[in-house]
Amino acid sequence: MRVAESVSGSAGVASGHKLATEAGIEALRAGGSAVDAALSAAFTQWVVNAPQSGPGGEMVALVAGGDEQASEVVEVYGGWSRVPLAPAGSNGANREGWPPTSGPHNAVVPGSLRGAEAAWRAHGRLDWAELFDGAGAAAAGHVVTARMADVYRRVQDRGHTEALHRMLGTGTAPGQGTTIRMPELAATLDVVAQRGSDAFYRGELADRLVAAAAEEGAALTHDDLHSVQATVEPARRFEFDDVVVWVAPAPSQAAITPALLSAAGPGADPASREYAEATAPLTEEQLTEFCRRGSALPAGTAVATAVDRRGLSATVVHSLAGVQFGTGWVANGTGVAFSNRVGTALSDRPDLPGCNRRGGAVLPHTLSAAHVRRRDGSGWMTLATPGGDRQVQWLAQAIQRFRLGAATADIAAGPRWFVCPTGDRFGVPAGIGQPWYAFAEPGIEWRDDARLAGYEVRPTANVGGGLQVVVAPHAQDGDHRHAELASDPRSGGAALALQ
Repeated sequence: MRVAESVSGSAGVASGHKLATEAGIEALRAGGSAVDAALSAAFTQWVVNAPQSGPGGEMVALVAGGDEQASEVVEVYGGWSRVPLAPAGSNGANREGWPPTSGPHNAVVPGSLRGAEAAWRAHGRLDWAELFDGAGAAAAGHVVTARMADVYRRVQDRGHTEALHRMLGTGTAPGQGTTIRMPELAATLDVVAQRGSDAFYRGELADRLVAAAAEEGAALTHDDLHSVQATVEPARRFEFDDVVVWVAPAPSQAAITPALLSAAGPGADPASREYAEATAPLTEEQLTEFCRRGSALPAGTAVATAVDRRGLSATVVHSLAGVQFGTGWVANGTGVAFSNRVGTALSDRPDLPGCNRRGGAVLPHTLSAAHVRRRDGSGWMTLATPGGDRQVQWLAQAIQRFRLGAATADIAAGPRWFVCPTGDRFGVPAGIGQPWYAFAEPGIEWRDDARLAGYEVRPTANVGGGLQVVVAPHAQDGDHRHAELASDPRSGGAALALQ
């Protein structure tokens, strides 16, 4: 059984890497808001978790409350990626093996920085450039953790040695304890820090990205970059007898979550057969329907969640299905790796129109974030999971544990399970119509059974990680109570708090 430790304080940060969490804490110490802290952590993750997150991907930020969460305003800032206006090789879209799932041909038009800047303009208290301090320090040199050593090894195993070379100056995966530097990414982020996101979408840096794309076969153009804008909208609100739940709206897959919560009921243990039998078939149905309307595949992702002393909470989910799982393309001279969602989220199947190619379309995503409040006023939670067919199921399982009154550490670290097609854990949309399987960790009561609700059960030691959680009670009679934060131990992250 994995163990998570929760921390408590008047403000805090939880993320998938200790250096990122520390960057967020420094933002809070400097007087920054929860949004400043979450973004500082996210930008640092772009460096310390570069194969799985970065400015070449997508981002969603969910921001809730303030003034000890007295407000019911929950906003979502979307920096969604999209299909290039004229996709590379679109004239060969009907040939076998198209679109490719690796290489610059399937690179998205990234939206991360637009979404980040929109959230900062609405809720930030620090200067924009200060949010990149942690990223700059990490790019100057940081030590590879055990988890990241494994990530880099997988990059090498996929044959993406040129991407490694462009990121690190060497095509060999660095081992645990190695100090690595990323001068090209540092220079790129410094330009963005000093000049804002326009530098990425319209300035000299944009010229370099487009030139690299033209040289290596990506479809990225100036028109693509100029067209990127953030979306700002209310979160979707769902009422239950015991809680109110807000989730990121489409194109996020998080909208599936309320249906799973409704099917299970408030008293069902998410590790139980009762819960699983109620939600597993519905999950398949909902994921399949998402592919008809619009879907996405899993990505290497990162999450940062923060709360400040005013009770404002923010969670930032940012994705890069790029170097580890996807394109393996880093734009030469910039250090920017690009997400490959154009390759993996598309299908030419007529029964899955939501996955069909449309130039300029904002791509549906699995980045999942939520805010939950107890209806009796006794507390709230803000949390997020990385992208992927698995993680939206974990979001529902974490919310279910909150409904049951579980400790914050247990919400982050409790045993998990999921269903998906084809048995490779990354099956939607490609695996629709193929067999689905149920994967379960130790601690799931039906893990050693042969079948669950018609699914073959496949025990696994680790289904994956990335969940970051902040939980707090409401202040009563002016008594400010500390929030609690926990980081999913599967992701090798950390949670820190200020007193």
